[in-house]
Amino acid sequence: MTAPQYSTIGDVFSAGAEEFHRWSPLLWDPVGEATAAAAAARPGELVLDACCGAGASALPAARAVGTGGTVDAVDLARPLLDIGERRARQEGLENIYFHSHDVTTWSPPGNGYDLVQCALGVFFFPDMDRDTAALANLLRPGGRLTVTVWEKGALGDWGQALKSAVETERAWPDSPPSARLARIETAEKLAAWLKALGLTDPHVVRRKLDVPLTLETAWDLVVGSGTRALLAGLTPAAVERIRARFADLLAHASVADLDVRILTGTAVR
Repeated sequence: MTAPQYSTIGDVFSAGAEEFHRWSPLLWDPVGEATAAAAAARPGELVLDACCGAGASALPAARAVGTGGTVDAVDLARPLLDIGERRARQEGLENIYFHSHDVTTWSPPGNGYDLVQCALGVFFFPDMDRDTAALANLLRPGGRLTVTVWEKGALGDWGQALKSAVETERAWPDSPPSARLARIETAEKLAAWLKALGLTDPHVVRRKLDVPLTLETAWDLVVGSGTRALLAGLTPAAVERIRARFADLLAHASVADLDVRILTGTAVR
């Protein structure tokens, strides 16, 4: 039996939901908190959280808008949405709604959102420019779009070890998300891109996080994120060889931390 093929990025993240959520307190939640802090949702606002995953940025937004506001959290991965709903219930948040939907075809309520935020998601869109512009069009005039992306060089040692390990079994594939990310992976590029979408007053915040990494959590990140797609179609034996080689490379390089660098850009419609 071979590892399954995936039809959509939502299928990839659905398959790795358990491993993804193990990384929530380590990575996704800190990134989500940083995104929400930069977005600065205000009491009573209407917020769309695009590509919400398990609620890393949607939950802090719901806390910020309070009982007078609402957060629509939208993602393709139903298992992650289920985790987000459970987390919201545990917090007693009744102003957040999780939707299984393609956010690129989402319709705004009423006069539009006060804030649209998207953490580590825009580079997965089929057409990053068109689909992010569509998100911006869901804003009311004067509303804000906040986007978080990886900064150039982020996840470097982890990513290089994975590439080397995968190449022992198959050619490293071209990655459309990586090509899209390369267009917006510096503060200058991200600000210019937001302006090119027709938005104004772009402001970019840089954050660096050193996240402890073990051989176990390093592999959880491989199979609990978009890189899981690299294993599609391989036999269990081939996947295990990649895992073992990946672990050997990380151990040999004495990689103890995941180099997390993110850029969060906010602009106004």
